[in-house]
Amino acid sequence: MFRKLKRRLVLLYGITSSVILTVIIMGVYIINNKKNQEQNMLLFQKNVEQVVEKFRSEDVINNTWLVRIQEDNGLFVYIENNGKKLTKCNQMSNLPYSEKLIEKTKELSIKDGINLDRRPLYSSLKKTPVYIVNLSGGKAYYSMAALISKNAGWMNIMVISCDNQGTDILLKQMILYAFIDFIGVAALFLISSLYIGKVIKPLEEGQKKQVAFVAAASHELRTPLTVIKAGLSSIREDISKADNFLPHIEGECDRMTRLISDLLLLASSDARTWSLVKELVEMDTFLIEIYDMVCTCCNKNKYQLTLDLPEEELHVIYGDRERIKQIFTILIENAMSHTPPGGVIALRAYDQKNYVVVEVEDHGHGICDEDKKQVFERFYRGDQSRNDKKHFGLGLSIAKELIELHEGSIFIKDTPGGGATFVLRLPWQENK
Repeated sequence: MFRKLKRRLVLLYGITSSVILTVIIMGVYIINNKKNQEQNMLLFQKNVEQVVEKFRSEDVINNTWLVRIQEDNGLFVYIENNGKKLTKCNQMSNLPYSEKLIEKTKELSIKDGINLDRRPLYSSLKKTPVYIVNLSGGKAYYSMAALISKNAGWMNIMVISCDNQGTDILLKQMILYAFIDFIGVAALFLISSLYIGKVIKPLEEGQKKQVAFVAAASHELRTPLTVIKAGLSSIREDISKADNFLPHIEGECDRMTRLISDLLLLASSDARTWSLVKELVEMDTFLIEIYDMVCTCCNKNKYQLTLDLPEEELHVIYGDRERIKQIFTILIENAMSHTPPGGVIALRAYDQKNYVVVEVEDHGHGICDEDKKQVFERFYRGDQSRNDKKHFGLGLSIAKELIELHEGSIFIKDTPGGGATFVLRLPWQENK
């Protein structure tokens, strides 16, 4: 399911991003192409006006200057005097299709009302706009003409230059931009695959945990139901055995009640409907109450419970008294289940920067580093065979949820000499 979702999201994200990237690159290409074309045309027009002004102001043509300006600017200058070509002027002979370009320029100038083959009626200078002439072969040319009135007649000048943005050049630029776009699209798909994979990974892990949670819950519920069903079947066969089976049935019913209660608590936490009745809690008095409440149970089971409080008064915290009591009950019961009879369980508290820290220390067999990462997961127990029917592996999960609701944290460290110490940190408030 998640693989299919990932493929769809990668395609959606990749295609959408690629279309946007392609549009941007096409826009950049068009804008750059248009800008370069405008700059080339402006430069060409400036060079032509320089040539025309030179011929207009001087009657004698300097061949050296003419050759230099043609070579420096890539121009082809064609001059006619009274309709006849001036063969004495040095003109560039390496321009292909020069005759066609000259003929085409004359045709375009006639459309603009300037006949280069006739003497002008007025002495004013006439110039054509810059023409873009396209010929076969994939090249484009700029051309511009001027008609100059002279005392002895008239002179027409046609200047032609190859467009550096011709079809072949444009094609090369288009291929370059297409290659850049291809690299960008490939990078976008790679990034989208990595990013979406990273986003979906928590969902996959969450689904795996959910499946494991349902499987574990089903296992825990099936076991007491099997015992109850077997006991009822035995009673139905022989009613005289009811006294033997009813205690087991009642015990399994109580066990199911505890399990369902824990599941409802966790469900409320997941749905964010777990309500807290917060009040100011004086931790010194509160921990003494916890000690008195649990001490009898510890003594009954031959555990030695100690309470270590600092000389200075602990800070006041703001929380739900009953829920915090539930947290400490869970932690102390967990310590009792992992401590051999006669062992010591220590309850220790002290102030730390912005937190009241409470430690529940046992001297049992301890918790390995691998299990420390999983003990707060639901239904996780070190006894994977689930032979221990007193616990479901939900207590520490509930404790962690409650602590986080109080904006606190919990972690485990090793007890010196063996065992595990659960360290609980709750934020404190200034005493009021």
